Amino acid sequence: MKKIIIVLIILGSLTLGTFGFLKASSQDKPFFNMFSIAREVSQGKDSILNYKNKVEKVLDKIKLEIPLEEKYFVTITFSKFVTEEELEKLVKEYNIAILTLEGRSIERGTNLKGTFFVTPENGMLYDEKLLLDMLQRNDAEFKGFIAIVGNIQNKDIQKLRNDKIVFLRQLIETQY
Repeated sequence: MKKIIIVLIILGSLTLGTFGFLKASSQDKPFFNMFSIAREVSQGKDSILNYKNKVEKVLDKIKLEIPLEEKYFVTITFSKFVTEEELEKLVKEYNIAILTLEGRSIERGTNLKGTFFVTPENGMLYDEKLLLDMLQRNDAEFKGFIAIVGNIQNKDIQKLRNDKIVFLRQLIETQY
């Protein structure tokens, strides 16, 4: 389980950090440094927990200094595989504008783990047919969603901090 969390955070940071870099650089804002975060969390469970605590301190500071309506470009990593129903509830409850969903699958014959990305389609969280086709082509089983990349207001990210389904919230663009 420890290795899975480490790999998830590193992969999520590297892959999703690219979005933050591109968005922040196009808006002349500080960018999410995926390499420093990967280095910071790659030392094991303690380094992941230290990074999580560091993010919590940033959120504490933002809570006091930034208007609650301010929106942030974030990556939200889950503490477990999340079902579509749980995801829908989370998105609605915290007003998350999804840009990308990261999911996990496992090939049946080889037990090879796969990570995939889907985007909202026609008012739905993702294109369900596209996902089912991908799973069928790879003879894979859908395990659940593992992360969201999206936008969320400061007031909602502060509420999200207490949700047990969420392991880590990473602000991709911030001066903190």
